[in-house]
Amino acid sequence: MMTLTKTILIVEDEANIRSFVRSYLEAEGFQVLEAENGKEGLEVLSKKSPDLIVTDIMMPEMDGIEFFKELRLSPLTRETPVIMLTVKDEFADIKFAYLMGVEEYVTKPFDPGVLVKHIQQILAKDATK
Repeated sequence: MMTLTKTILIVEDEANIRSFVRSYLEAEGFQVLEAENGKEGLEVLSKKSPDLIVTDIMMPEMDGIEFFKELRLSPLTRETPVIMLTVKDEFADIKFAYLMGVEEYVTKPFDPGVLVKHIQQILAKDATK
C-alpha cells in the first residue's frame, strides 16, 4: 500500500529553527512548507493546504495566536491540526493555547524527535476520523 506524503507548514521567525525542524521532518518523509510569520503563513495557505501546522507564538507582523484565530475562521483550515512551538512556558500560556484548540504545545528548547512523534501521532489520529 502506498502512503501519501503528508505536508507540514512551519511558521517560525527564526530561520535556524525553521531549518532545523525542516531537516528533521524531511528525514521522516514529510513535505515541508515554510513561513516567517503568521501573515506569510496565511499567504502560503492560500496556495497549498498542509496536513498539519507547526507555529511559533512570538513573531513579527502576525503572531501565532492571531494566526491560529485566522486559521479557525477559514473553512479550508478550520480542522487543520496545529502544534504551538514556543519559548512561552507559563502554565497560563499553555492552558490558553489548549483552550483555543491547539493539538499540542511544545516548549523550546525542544527535542526534534519528540516534535516528530507528536506530529505522527496527531496525523495518525486524524487518519482514523
